[in-house]
Amino acid sequence: MPLHRSGMNVYAYIAATLVLAGVGIYLYLWRKDKAEETPTPRPPPPRGNPRPPPTPKHVPPKSAEQVFKDTFPGMRVAPLPRKPFCIRAESCQLRDGKTGEMQPGLRIDVSGGIEVAEDLTVDLIITLEDITEGGAQPVYATLDRYQDEQTGQFVLRSSIGRVAKPGRPDAAWNSVGVMPFTNIRAPKSGGRTLRVSCLAVPSTISGLTVVDARLRAGMLAAATVNFDVMLVRKGYVEQRFARQNAAGLVVCLGVAFAVHAFRDVYRAEPYVRGWMARHLAQMKGEDESLVAQTRVAIEAAFVMAREKRADLRVVCRELLAYEVPGMPQEALGLCVEIGRVEERIPADVMIELKAVCRELGLGLDELNRHAAIGSEGRVDDDQECATLLGLDLGWDSKRIRRHLLDQFMKWNSRHPKDATEREKITRRLEAIAKLRQRYL
Repeated sequence: MPLHRSGMNVYAYIAATLVLAGVGIYLYLWRKDKAEETPTPRPPPPRGNPRPPPTPKHVPPKSAEQVFKDTFPGMRVAPLPRKPFCIRAESCQLRDGKTGEMQPGLRIDVSGGIEVAEDLTVDLIITLEDITEGGAQPVYATLDRYQDEQTGQFVLRSSIGRVAKPGRPDAAWNSVGVMPFTNIRAPKSGGRTLRVSCLAVPSTISGLTVVDARLRAGMLAAATVNFDVMLVRKGYVEQRFARQNAAGLVVCLGVAFAVHAFRDVYRAEPYVRGWMARHLAQMKGEDESLVAQTRVAIEAAFVMAREKRADLRVVCRELLAYEVPGMPQEALGLCVEIGRVEERIPADVMIELKAVCRELGLGLDELNRHAAIGSEGRVDDDQECATLLGLDLGWDSKRIRRHLLDQFMKWNSRHPKDATEREKITRRLEAIAKLRQRYL
């Protein structure tokens, strides 16, 4: 009996377990079916205008440098070092375009960086100064294309083209110009030390005169270099000294001619005094010390010529040795004035004038031209000189003086080898001398 009861308990446990398992499976399947039958809730209806989606912020494009860094993160680069703007000057041999002869000259090169705030066309301006004696003295040009418009100083202009912002960090040596030494006029000849200056400026102001303050205010870069040179051509300071001595010899020649032709030293005095006054008047606007020195020199020459008899040939030879343009013609004109008696020249005096003309190396046409100038012919001669120089005789004296000074600086600095060109220059210098005597 006890064995039968224990078997009944085992079956009861198994039956209970199966019932519980069946209930659990039923509940699981029921919940799964309910979940599949439940619909998805709908979104609530919009209220008013819907808010637009946010606009993405503008992202600037990457620079070439940033793209390079992102592409090659392992490479390290550094900007090119900016080299300073430099200039150099070297001796060279240049061929004369007319004669084919070789002549010494100067070659100018520049290198280095130039900074610009915007895209610009950049020009270079090269100037020369003589620093041999400590201070800076100007160097003048003998050709129009190298002359500064206002001062006559040497100026060489060259263009390096368009430069993009922020500029060129570096540039190799580039030649910007060559110049024969015959195209410049320094204060003195011989061994000289020249300072070569180069300014880099925008092309919009490169045409200004070198003394204009706007030129240096707009300067982009600058450099200087010293250069030693041997100059053969006589300098403008030496020319002034030669002109003083030549003026004294003109006075001596006038007095000597009066003694030789008329045996009367006092006959020459009013004519010589008049010529001295006209010559000093021509120097208006020049350095006062130079005018004072010239006055003392010609006064001393006049006193000496009255006290001592001078040889006409010797005086003419010394006058020609100074090579001052226009002075032989002025000396002959003074002798013609002294030799004229009652608006005519006696035959014996004309013989002496022809001898003086030959000694001065002038042709008889020059003598005849001076002899033919009278009170009526002078106006026509003056108009011819004015036309030759581009001058209007109706201008006021200040404007005439300025124009004649500019013309003198332009033509007196030229010494061409061609005989025809020398004759043209001599004619213009003679015209300048005549007009300065009569209108200033």
